[in-house]
Amino acid sequence: MKRRNRVAVFNIMSTVLLNGISIITGPLFSQMLGTSGFGVLKIYNIWASVAAILFTLQTQGTLVNARVEYPEEEQNRYQSSVMAMSVLMFLLCSAVVGAFLEPISRLLKLQPLLIGLMLLQAFGTYCVGFLNTKYTYEFKAGRNMVISLAVTLVTLVLSVVLILQLPQEIKYYGRVTAIAVTYALVGIPACIRILLRGRTFFHREYWKFCIVLAIPAVFHNLSDLILGQSDQVMLQHMIDTSAVGCYAYAWQFANILFILFGALNRTWCPFFFEEMKEDKREAMTDKTRNFLELFTILACGFLLLAPEVYHVYAGRDYWSSTGIIPLFVGSYYINFLCTFPVNFEYYHKKTKVVAVVTVGSSLLNVGLNYLFIKAMGMPGAAVATVISHGLQLLLHHGYCHLLGKGRYPFPVRLWGKYAAAFLLVMAFGYIAENTWLLRWGVGGVLGIFELLKIKKRKVLI
Repeated sequence: MKRRNRVAVFNIMSTVLLNGISIITGPLFSQMLGTSGFGVLKIYNIWASVAAILFTLQTQGTLVNARVEYPEEEQNRYQSSVMAMSVLMFLLCSAVVGAFLEPISRLLKLQPLLIGLMLLQAFGTYCVGFLNTKYTYEFKAGRNMVISLAVTLVTLVLSVVLILQLPQEIKYYGRVTAIAVTYALVGIPACIRILLRGRTFFHREYWKFCIVLAIPAVFHNLSDLILGQSDQVMLQHMIDTSAVGCYAYAWQFANILFILFGALNRTWCPFFFEEMKEDKREAMTDKTRNFLELFTILACGFLLLAPEVYHVYAGRDYWSSTGIIPLFVGSYYINFLCTFPVNFEYYHKKTKVVAVVTVGSSLLNVGLNYLFIKAMGMPGAAVATVISHGLQLLLHHGYCHLLGKGRYPFPVRLWGKYAAAFLLVMAFGYIAENTWLLRWGVGGVLGIFELLKIKKRKVLI
């Protein structure tokens, strides 16, 4: 029990630090860059994420399956081998980008220098992610905390120093350079250390095991990125970068909730895989109820307090996007519900199913974005995302009921009441939109209720 609490605390803190840099420092950088510069930064980060997924095969996603498949003494060799495969793939893809730099620059509407920084950031991000995943499933959350703290502090200081040296129209270069250089400085030594520790580069069995799982996961991760970010790219082309800046800032604010989910999920997942392997169904169900209850309360509280907090967090230039924050929160909550069937599918190595569902949902999202942005502008993009995530949830749960054949541990009766409670609070938030005291009062009651529940059960999840 003490280990669970320690792992949970370290995972939450490290995830918030590592992934929440842009949120924590959002007010500072949004004012320094302006809506247009902030929009350019968001578009750049989207393409850096695409490169990190596509050019590396995201082999870190197979580490948990390798822990089930291979004994402990083979783990370092497996990690070294799949890391070497990613390095080779990244170098080949980078060479192609270099050969066609000018047309790619025109297509993405990003300067060639930004493309180069994007590649550096993509590889560094992959390496840091690999190390984070390795430590997560080895229950070494403290090491993740140290890495996150280093990345956070270096990025923050370097960003401010570089931005202050540049003229207003290109200040975003300071932020971009700081992120790319920091991830490279942390990620590349981590990559070398993993390669030297395992000293296994090409291993036919490991590569075959990894590729079978990784290729579908690449399509899933890429499609998931499209599902979550295509709206910003389409807003850039259909409206302008200033609209992207306002939309992305509201999305970034709501992303606080998703980062908390990611931290809790990183705590819950290792225990889920461990208990699935040992067939501890009752223990798994208890942890899942705790997870459902905690995140539902967090999401409801976020909804109720968001408007006023956002107006403190954001400058007046960004307030036009306040109304779409509840839609973002709804999307994240649906995404949270998807984690249960998706992890069940990953455990059973059904990565192709995960990829097919995500690709289908992302294609729907692109089509709906085009229709709804034309009709509604910024809110249309958020509505399209909610609908697409809803389809994703239905397909994943439907498939897992068939796959589980009565043994699927997350039926609707387990999570349905929590989803219904979230919808009721969301409706209440809209009804009481202009009565902040009532909303904050309900949010305070929910927070106290959950703190008392955590105290009683003596574990976070």
